[in-house]
Amino acid sequence: MRRFISSLKYPFAVLFWLAVWHVASEIIANSIIIVSPIAAFARLLELAAQGHFWQSVGASLFRIVLGFVLALVLGVAAAATSASKFLYTLTLPMFNILKSIPVASFIILAWMWMSSQNLSTFIAFVTVLPIVYFNTYEGIKTTDAKLLEMARVFRVGSYKIARDIYFPAVLPHVVSAASSGLGFAFKSGIAAEIIGLARGTIGFNLHTARIFLQTADVFAWTIAIVLLSYAMEKIFKLLMKKVKHDAKS
Repeated sequence: MRRFISSLKYPFAVLFWLAVWHVASEIIANSIIIVSPIAAFARLLELAAQGHFWQSVGASLFRIVLGFVLALVLGVAAAATSASKFLYTLTLPMFNILKSIPVASFIILAWMWMSSQNLSTFIAFVTVLPIVYFNTYEGIKTTDAKLLEMARVFRVGSYKIARDIYFPAVLPHVVSAASSGLGFAFKSGIAAEIIGLARGTIGFNLHTARIFLQTADVFAWTIAIVLLSYAMEKIFKLLMKKVKHDAKS
């Protein structure tokens, strides 16, 4: 019974904030400023019945996820080189700079170097890369030193040390970084599409809706972004569970 009640907490919280949104729309009573959740979801269903909606979703999803995956792979690989003090000292300033520069500055700079169609991939990549790097490095740094010393004493091979000691210690940090990084990837990637005016993307549709004061469309596309980000996070967590299961078996 307690588990059932606990499972209702999150849906209840969602319904509560939807109710707050609805009340706000009724109080303001101006569809240009804010529309009701009913109008927003109705518009989302209308858009979902159109082919260009799914083309835009597919284009944005592919580019942003590509940037995220590249950041995940290269971030873990870069953190693995931290065993070398020279490489760690050499790369640390770069990752600190990537972490500190505002996303808007990155988008404007990158827009000068590449086409708007590739902008969201690059921005998602540079946004997620330092998150993955620092979290992975933290996992490597906190790996049990006694286990590592024991492995060296018994002359355990490097592959087994990486698989049986480092991998279980680092994986939770990588999963945590990736879970938060996915949200940042979508936020920054869509922002890049809006600023770069990448045609045939979610960001471009958001920009167009804003220009023509189509508030329902703005809310509908925003809901689509939230749902996509949530779905991708769930898929990623399922994949990580499978990886953990395969590693144990």
